Amino acid sequence: MFEESEKFIRLRKIFEEDGSELRKQMIYAGLILTTFERFKRYIIDQLECFFSSDLQIKDGKIIPKRGEKFTELIKEDSKKTGKKPSPFRTALRWFYDSNAIDEHDFNEVQRLYKIRNDIGHELLLVLADDQKNPITLYDVIFCFSIYLKIVRWWVKEIELSTDPYMTQEKYESIDFDGIESTDTVFLREIMEKALSDNSEWIFIKKNIPK
Repeated sequence: MFEESEKFIRLRKIFEEDGSELRKQMIYAGLILTTFERFKRYIIDQLECFFSSDLQIKDGKIIPKRGEKFTELIKEDSKKTGKKPSPFRTALRWFYDSNAIDEHDFNEVQRLYKIRNDIGHELLLVLADDQKNPITLYDVIFCFSIYLKIVRWWVKEIELSTDPYMTQEKYESIDFDGIESTDTVFLREIMEKALSDNSEWIFIKKNIPK
């Protein structure tokens, strides 16, 4: 169907192969889009509450009103980066500055943010454009892992550290490596089911300690 050429390699594979790689890419894309959106919402919501000045009712829900501190952080981040104001980028930098994540994590999240945007707006290019790297299982695992890492950091360093009823004995007895949110439990199950027949995933689960 296509002339032999170094161009359109990935596009040709869609037509000429059995579709197993295409299905894998579609699964990876769905997992990243789903997980990243929940992660994005989580870190924004945490800071909205943390810096909130008031509560308001919107669409029948009680939500925190954005405080002046978070608003100022968004403006400052926009000036530093030269990009339009972004609560997500600001929240991500706040967690980085707070040592919840390291520089590698910070850079990888930004890379995944671009992948997420490509998936949301140009999925066909993600699947068929030779200039774009295929989505990998690493991307999927990292996306979930960084969400879980920040959830655990937030519980340990913010929620429990500011709990007036938390004693040192109780604090030291908590297994912070086992902490999950409702979201991460749900997303973990989705990932497990979606990747149940993925040989790379099966190998990782068998050979890498949790």
